[in-house]
Amino acid sequence: MIEATVDIATADGSMETFSCAPERGGPYPAVLFLMDAHGIREELRDMARRLAPLPMVEELQDWFK
Repeated sequence: MIEATVDIATADGSMETFSCAPERGGPYPAVLFLMDAHGIREELRDMARRLAPLPMVEELQDWFK
C-alpha cells in the first residue's frame, strides 16, 4: 500500500489530502472518501487504508481546514 499526505492547491488556499493506493498496477480511478465535521483523524485514515488493496485510489480531503 502506498499512502501519502499532500496539499492540493484550491482557489481558497491548500487542502490537506490523505491518499491511499495499491502498490502495483494502475492507473486507478480516484474515490473521494468524505469525512464528517471533525476533520481528518486516525479513524478515517484507517478506513481508507482498509480499502487500499482494492483497485482504486482513496482520497480523504480535509474540507474544513
